[in-house]
Amino acid sequence: MPAKKKVYDDVYGYRRISYESQHRFLHFLYNKLKMFEVSRYKAVQELLPSQGIRLLDIGCGDGDFIFMVQNRFKECYGIDVSSMRINKAQRVSGCDTLHFEVCDVDEGLPFPDQFFDVVTAIAVLEHLFNPPMVVKEINRVLKPLGVFVVQVPNIAWMPYRVELLFGRLPVTGGFYMGADWEHLHWFTKESLSRLLQDNGFYIEKYSCSGIFAKNRIWWISMLSGDIIVKSVKRKQISAKQKC
Repeated sequence: MPAKKKVYDDVYGYRRISYESQHRFLHFLYNKLKMFEVSRYKAVQELLPSQGIRLLDIGCGDGDFIFMVQNRFKECYGIDVSSMRINKAQRVSGCDTLHFEVCDVDEGLPFPDQFFDVVTAIAVLEHLFNPPMVVKEINRVLKPLGVFVVQVPNIAWMPYRVELLFGRLPVTGGFYMGADWEHLHWFTKESLSRLLQDNGFYIEKYSCSGIFAKNRIWWISMLSGDIIVKSVKRKQISAKQKC
């Protein structure tokens, strides 16, 4: 954990690195059409239950998403590998129902079984060493029929496909010092769905964020730069029920 913690403190805490732009034309279009954008936080928020007891936001950063949805839950928990960002969230929160903790999820989740009603992971899975293990941990800490909402970049997005066609490596995260160094894994709609289904979830709904997001949902795998999935923990069947 120390090496990973140093990297994320360095990037998100002390230096606030400005990444090199790899999509100048897309950046130009974005500035022109920004008023039609649905943020990933807003898109995830729309998939959450109207209320619940406990929410866990993995990779919570400064706590922005938790502050956005805290009124829906009796308690909210946020974890992040960066102590800089957790310290900032703790300073801002000032509320007994909000809990922030430094945690490297690749080493497991420090919570008991079936503790949460909802877990969110926004722009997190692509940074992890072992996404399947983390998804299993999320399943463990969720109550039966608990909701897991996950958002990741979509490597199959049309502009990325064009770059590959011309022999260029798509940059799904920050391009820094010659590499897309932040992201360790790349996802498509199919691979993310399989990851969830193989680890105890069923898919309830797909969504996406970005400009004209609601018009791009019909073909997410091609038209969206990210993939958002609302999944539900399968209800476990006892041995007696099976008989």
